[in-house]
Amino acid sequence: MKKVLLTILGVFCTFVFVGCGGNTIDNISKKLSTYTISITMNEDCHSFNAKQKINYINNEDEALTELYLHLYPKSFNIGAESSVVGVLNKNKAYYNGDSEGDINIDSVTASQDVKQMTYLNKDEDILRIELASPLATRDNIELNFEYSVVIPNCNHRFGYGENTINVANFYPIMAVYDNGEYALDSYHSNGDPFYSDVANYDITITVPEAYTIASTGVEKKHTIDNGSKTVNYNAKAVRDFAFVLSDKFEMISSNIDGVEVMYYYYDDLNAEASLQTSIDSLITFEELFGDYPYSTLSVVKANFVHGGMEYPNMVLISDDVDGADYTNVIIHEIAHQWWYGVVGNNECVNSWLDEGLTEFSTLLFYEKNSSYNVDPAEIISNITKSYATFVDLYTSILGEVDTTMNRNIADFDTEPEYVYITYVKGNLLFNTLRDYIGQDKFIKGLKKYYSDNAFDIATPEDLISAMESTSGMDLTEFFNSWIDGKIKIIDK
Repeated sequence: MKKVLLTILGVFCTFVFVGCGGNTIDNISKKLSTYTISITMNEDCHSFNAKQKINYINNEDEALTELYLHLYPKSFNIGAESSVVGVLNKNKAYYNGDSEGDINIDSVTASQDVKQMTYLNKDEDILRIELASPLATRDNIELNFEYSVVIPNCNHRFGYGENTINVANFYPIMAVYDNGEYALDSYHSNGDPFYSDVANYDITITVPEAYTIASTGVEKKHTIDNGSKTVNYNAKAVRDFAFVLSDKFEMISSNIDGVEVMYYYYDDLNAEASLQTSIDSLITFEELFGDYPYSTLSVVKANFVHGGMEYPNMVLISDDVDGADYTNVIIHEIAHQWWYGVVGNNECVNSWLDEGLTEFSTLLFYEKNSSYNVDPAEIISNITKSYATFVDLYTSILGEVDTTMNRNIADFDTEPEYVYITYVKGNLLFNTLRDYIGQDKFIKGLKKYYSDNAFDIATPEDLISAMESTSGMDLTEFFNSWIDGKIKIIDK
């Protein structure tokens, strides 16, 4: 998620991908779990009914005796324990007052015997499925759900506003099995509290004919019947699935080397410029990091409380920002297609790993594209001063400030603290690393990090390994000093 940095500082299907061990994305997809979801929206598109099948493949190296799924819409219940938006932004998000969002599971069945199904936490936002017999490695189980979803009146990832209906993180999604345990973090107002494996998606959406759909994946089939439109989307090897509806959308597009870049918008006199920024971002990041592996990329103007939000093949750009900020958000969110999308990480624990790198990737974009008239050196100077001011201010008020970077997002006391440690300090970390090992070795390190971890989950150790490999240097202490908070950044 892009919190527009300038504003923050002011206030304080054809898929082709070769390069991952010679694999194509089609070969990779054969080993993945598959989500098949059929969605029927109601007349105003503020709620819907869904049928969902998950063909879950156990790709772990051990048998599993239980499975867990996230039910993120539960956090949008009025009075939910897990917060979806911070205090500073609540009125902006819920501009008409409190509004309920929810997912109600009507039935769950499985292709093998289940011992027990239990909803966990006060918000019942985790579904635990205890299996009667272990699911062996490389074996599969089919889970079937029927459920209804209520979308809140909220300018958020999951919510509807005056212009768009954002439908993200809406379906039961498998929790990641990580180092012998499941990652079960609940929704949180800090950052992007999501962590998921890549999977395949076959999604069918029925909406009133007047609505245009912007979505993850490739449109495979489109039919119109009696005032309703039904569209089928296919997405292989993506980390999530989301879509946005609007009866106000216009769309322009351009095909760049087999990638259809689409810009969905309303009230934008600079639509062609926004599309060109999207194209420039795609070209620049492919040159810097490696090929974009999908055949579509949608940039979507939307009602959204923050600056923007990344999903596979699709990014949301808030209609609350404009001018240079709007351009900056487009660049940042498209960089996330590499850092979060193709190369995943646990955003709840190591959020700097994608957000800090995405911020620095945005700076690299400006270095490569001087026509945007943004001075990267000035950016570094400004955020260095801002970060030093943040540390001084927190220290003067609280007596100390925690500058460690490897905290869970729930452990940051305030949203500004999260932003400064994750985005700003993360940006400075990568800038200092580049200066330390040199531009060529740094870019080679990013290319290796991308190639080695594509469609997988990366850790800080994976990044360190890639950079050590290309630089020939021991960088463990360098990274530890930043992550552990030992580095003192001084405004020169």
